[in-house]
Amino acid sequence: MMKPRILYSMMILLCAGVSSFAQNIERVYMRSGSEVEGYVSEQLPGVSITINSSKATVVVNSDSLVNRYVERVPLESLSEEWIEWAEDNDTYVVENGTKILELSTLTFNKTEYSGVFVLERGSLIKFLDLNPNEYSFAWGDMYRTVKHRRPDTLFSGLKETIVLKDGSRISGQIIEQLPGQDLKILTEDGEVLSYKYNQIIQILAGRLNDRLPLWSQIQLLDVVQVKGESEPMEGFISSRTMSKELVLEFEDGRQRILPMEKVASYAKVPNEKYYPVYDKALKEGEILLNGETAYFDNLKVQDNWLLLSDDIASAHLTVGDHVCVEANLPDSNVQITLVKARMENFSKKKRKPMYRPAVSFQDLVRSPLTFSREITPLGNVKIEFDVEETGDYVLYIQGVEGYIVLYVTESI
Repeated sequence: MMKPRILYSMMILLCAGVSSFAQNIERVYMRSGSEVEGYVSEQLPGVSITINSSKATVVVNSDSLVNRYVERVPLESLSEEWIEWAEDNDTYVVENGTKILELSTLTFNKTEYSGVFVLERGSLIKFLDLNPNEYSFAWGDMYRTVKHRRPDTLFSGLKETIVLKDGSRISGQIIEQLPGQDLKILTEDGEVLSYKYNQIIQILAGRLNDRLPLWSQIQLLDVVQVKGESEPMEGFISSRTMSKELVLEFEDGRQRILPMEKVASYAKVPNEKYYPVYDKALKEGEILLNGETAYFDNLKVQDNWLLLSDDIASAHLTVGDHVCVEANLPDSNVQITLVKARMENFSKKKRKPMYRPAVSFQDLVRSPLTFSREITPLGNVKIEFDVEETGDYVLYIQGVEGYIVLYVTESI
C-alpha cells in the first residue's frame, strides 16, 4: 500500500489522540477547510508542507474513487486505538458472539488507503484512518497551527523566547501561530500573550531545564537543505531572525548562520537521544500517595506496639494495586520503612481474646518489606511497590509525624 501523500483538494478533520510525540503534536488548519493533527515533518517554502499523523478523518470527492474493498475484521484483532474508538462510538456489529468492524480499502486516482472506516458516502466520502500516514498540502493552504501545551509534569524540553522590536523578551511556549500574521505564547507565569509578526524581530529556542543536556531535550531535530549543496544538514534551529536568517546548531557545539533565501527545505526527524524527564513540583514537606495528598494516621501506642484503627486508613486498595509515594523531604536519605501488620491479642483476660492489627517497633527494624526508591530530577523521594497480599501495611517516614496505613483486600 502506498502512503497517502495528499496533493489534491481534501478535507482532513481532527481525530484526537496522543502519540509518542505528544509535546510536538500540532493541529494544522488549512484554508481549504482541512485539519490534521501530528507534527510538521517537512516544509518546501513556496511549494508544500508535509505532516506526520497517526489519526485523521478524511473527506474526499467521490468522483476520484476508483475502487472500494470491504473487509469484516474481528475487533479483538485490531489496535487499541481502533478498539477504543469502535467501543466509544458503537460502530461494531456482533456476529456469533464476536465483535466485527467493517474496514475498507479505498483506491483513488492518486493514492490508496487501507484499513479505514467509512463514515459517510455520497458526493463526498468521509472515512476514519487510524493508521500512521503522511499528509501533504500546498504551501499557501496552511493558515493556522495550534500546539499542545507542555504537561505540567514535564520538566525537560525547549523554551522559546520572542524578541520584540522594542527590545523586550517574552519566554515560554509558542502555542498558536497564524504564519505571517500573529502568534500566541504561553509565558512561564501561565499567561497567554499574542503578538503581530511585524512586532517580532527574532524567535529563540533553548533548553527548558538547565540541569540537563540540550540534546536530550530536543524531541525533533531539524534537517535543513541549503540551495546548491548536495547534502542536508541535521541539527537544531536555535534562532530565527524574521525574514533574514536562521542559526543551526550542531551536537558538537558548532553553529551555522543561514540566510533565509538560501534555504531550499526544512524537515523534522525524531531525535534518538531525546529523553523526557517527568516529575512533580512539590511544596516543602508535601507527600503524595498515588497522586493525592497522603493521610497520616497517628497510631495508638501500647507497650511496644503500634495499634491500627479498625476504620481509618490512608488508602483502601486491592491485591495487585500499585503504590507510589512522592515526597519533598528536607533529607532525601531519610529512613523509610514498610511493614505488614499482624493480628495480636491485646486482651488481659485469657478467656476473652481481643485481636487487633498491629506492628511492633522491632518490626520496623527487623521485618521491613522491599520497595523501589529513587530521587527524582527535582529532588523528591519516590518509592513504589505492588501489594501482593491482603492485610494492613504501615509505611513509616522518619521525621514525619504519623504513619501511612494501607488496607488491602482481595480484588473483586
